[in-house]
Amino acid sequence: MKKILALWAVPRSTSTAFERMMQQRGDFLVLDEPFGLYFHYSEERKSDRYPEVAMNSAYNFQPLLQDLTDKAQHQPVFIKDMARFICDRADEDFISHFDHTFIIRHPAKALPSLFTIWPDFQLHEAGYAELYQLFEQVKTVRGKTPPVIDSDDLIQKPEATVKGYCQAVGIPFIPQSLTWEKEVPPEIHQWEGSWHSEVQSSRGFEKYPKKDPVSIEDNEHLQKAYEFCLPYYQKLYEYRLIIE
Repeated sequence: MKKILALWAVPRSTSTAFERMMQQRGDFLVLDEPFGLYFHYSEERKSDRYPEVAMNSAYNFQPLLQDLTDKAQHQPVFIKDMARFICDRADEDFISHFDHTFIIRHPAKALPSLFTIWPDFQLHEAGYAELYQLFEQVKTVRGKTPPVIDSDDLIQKPEATVKGYCQAVGIPFIPQSLTWEKEVPPEIHQWEGSWHSEVQSSRGFEKYPKKDPVSIEDNEHLQKAYEFCLPYYQKLYEYRLIIE
């Protein structure tokens, strides 16, 4: 069985930029948040974030997983997805279908950005506890530590970080993949809100001016979320790929 290369993320973690890099490579079928369809839009959906969208049985968990594994029999497949969508379904069988990798970002940077789009976000929508839960599940089942990259490393040292990632997962590094056109391909889901505005205006991994209208210190909801999420980020940070 050919395994699917998966990057598990939290929202606002530079994961879509990483996905653009994987698309630019040209050697993977790249799928954007397929399990988001299960989580939000299936008959088994776990979220009431988009209640106006009709349920679709094609997005139920097993048909969706089967479709992914079928695709992987014919070509290399990469998915970027949120750990919170599937951490409660990640048994040994599920884990066996993927080569699991993780991306993290300090909650001091990710949470204000999430708040800008979803000011009513809940802790599970921030996704840090679920990302750590999935990481531990994968580590236990596989008996080894899966690769973890940090958003700051990706922005500050993109070439070295992508090289390190490629080496960790056993794929060639393609320098041309580090830049792309200023557009988001239609296969990247445009969920409600301006999720991809920064990627849409970028040509690579770039640091953007801080423009979050609310700071953690000035908002009680953000303070509580930060205090909850920070320990999970710190635990994952201990396992990140060391980029020289």
